[in-house]
Amino acid sequence: MTVIITVALLFGALGVVMLREKEARRPAAGAICRTNLTGLGTAMAIYANDYADRFPQLPGTGPWAKQLGFSYDLTTPDFSPGGAQSDVGRTVTASWYLLVRYADVSPKAFVCPQDGQRRAFDYSPTKTKGPDLVELWDFGPDPYKHVSYAMHLPYGQYPADRSRPASFAVAAEMNPWMKEGDFVPPPASITVDDWKGKVSFLPRYWDQGTPWEKWEIQRANAFAHEREGQNVLFGDSHVSFEKASDCGVRNDNIYTYWSSEDGAQEDDRRIGTNPTARDKDNDAKSKDDSFLVI
Repeated sequence: MTVIITVALLFGALGVVMLREKEARRPAAGAICRTNLTGLGTAMAIYANDYADRFPQLPGTGPWAKQLGFSYDLTTPDFSPGGAQSDVGRTVTASWYLLVRYADVSPKAFVCPQDGQRRAFDYSPTKTKGPDLVELWDFGPDPYKHVSYAMHLPYGQYPADRSRPASFAVAAEMNPWMKEGDFVPPPASITVDDWKGKVSFLPRYWDQGTPWEKWEIQRANAFAHEREGQNVLFGDSHVSFEKASDCGVRNDNIYTYWSSEDGAQEDDRRIGTNPTARDKDNDAKSKDDSFLVI
């Protein structure tokens, strides 16, 4: 009996130590994410200073795409009107990659430590001497595997620039409606027991404070950081940890878009419509409508 009790106590102590180590790692990972986004915000401001106050946007007029419409290591793409790459698919990550090309940002800065789906882009030229890292145009052939942060859609009707207010969300941890570059549809039904593995619509009641309302809010947050919230980069380059996704201009939901620009009501701003396709309908409807995607 003494041996059994001793073993049980040892296992209990080991469990406490492992829990404390896990809890200690969470703040560290969160700090790295904040540091990453802060650095990206600084780089975006530097980029905008050199490009007429515009935040990174890959040239061309092609559609928003999952994969780049030309080879990511193409030496001299032609983005001029009528050029070979002027109207091909453009990834959001290709716009992020402009910070690697022109603002000395490391590809590692685009990966959140708590995003198990992503890994840092590891590129090395071939033995025949390929292009350098700063000569590439995206994070490899499957760029969504190497970026943890969603950016305000740069190819829509309202791309972001430095004229946006300080409360406008420019980037954040990954949109919960997107996984591996694909869209995640809302489930037909969901229970409180399985919220961790699914996402759905936002709640209509935000101030009740009950466990159910907390769960409703959590399932609309990014998957990183235990769904407790997300680090958000705002228009003035500051980063803060937001416990709910309705944290943009006038409580705008940063991961969805409004139904229309005219007369958007509070529910429309705070809940909005989740992305389901890469087309002109899935786009911000106003300069105040943040829409963070990959």
